[in-house]
Amino acid sequence: MADIAAPEDAEPRRIRLHRRLKDLACGDRVELDAAGEQVQRRLPRDNTLVRQDGFGRRKVIAANIDTVWIVIAPSPMPARYLIDRFLVAVYNLPARPRILVNKQDTGPAAPSEWLAPYAHLDLDPLHVSARSGYGLDALAEAARGHTNILIGQSGVGKSSLIAALLERHGSGEIKLPETGDLGASGEGRHTTVTAQWYPLTGGGAWIDSPGVRDFTPELESIDALVRGFPDIEALGEGCRFRNCRHQTEPDCAVRDAVDQGPLPAARLDAWNALLETLEKH
Repeated sequence: MADIAAPEDAEPRRIRLHRRLKDLACGDRVELDAAGEQVQRRLPRDNTLVRQDGFGRRKVIAANIDTVWIVIAPSPMPARYLIDRFLVAVYNLPARPRILVNKQDTGPAAPSEWLAPYAHLDLDPLHVSARSGYGLDALAEAARGHTNILIGQSGVGKSSLIAALLERHGSGEIKLPETGDLGASGEGRHTTVTAQWYPLTGGGAWIDSPGVRDFTPELESIDALVRGFPDIEALGEGCRFRNCRHQTEPDCAVRDAVDQGPLPAARLDAWNALLETLEKH
């Protein structure tokens, strides 16, 4: 069985799945039988957000996404390279990435070093607070008409944001997501186990995804890594060698950009970390 809801529906419906269907994900579009009681097949996907688990297995998070909101917060603080790893997955969908800084109860207060490495990218950060409601109307307006997903570490408040948004801008009588507090260690607790779909008034939807402590994007080739760093890809056009890895090669335009300032060193550091992971496999 599965809960199925079209974007315009106020209430999800419980539908039987055909026994051959084993790979459905939140956000999938499906075809029902004539009676509207069983899913017959999954329609082609526009994109699929996936990650690799600690054993290198492919895990599908959601499908058919327009905007991916990368949620960060003062607690827990963003893990090193986590935003970059999320961006690699989003740019490979492709979908539009945005940064969402939660727990800004008295207004924007995120340390500049969190966002500085991404100022040259079109991530258009929004500062919000699920607790006080700060910025939620602007977030709802930005999300309207699109399929949006929140991704981020456990404990940054994704489910709390969904609940607060639905209370203001929800569609129909929808069960709000379960929320939780940070553990004693300062790390988030997993309150969302599987991705959940929440329709919005006026069209569009939110997908609440399970929190992570780390995130490994699916990298099948160097081409996927390149697509995941559009800033480095663009600069790489000026390298002497077409297959430059921006390590020790002479006349590397990417390393020159770091030395001269246009490219933050943190971006090249993140590239190198993922390149090392790719080359190990």
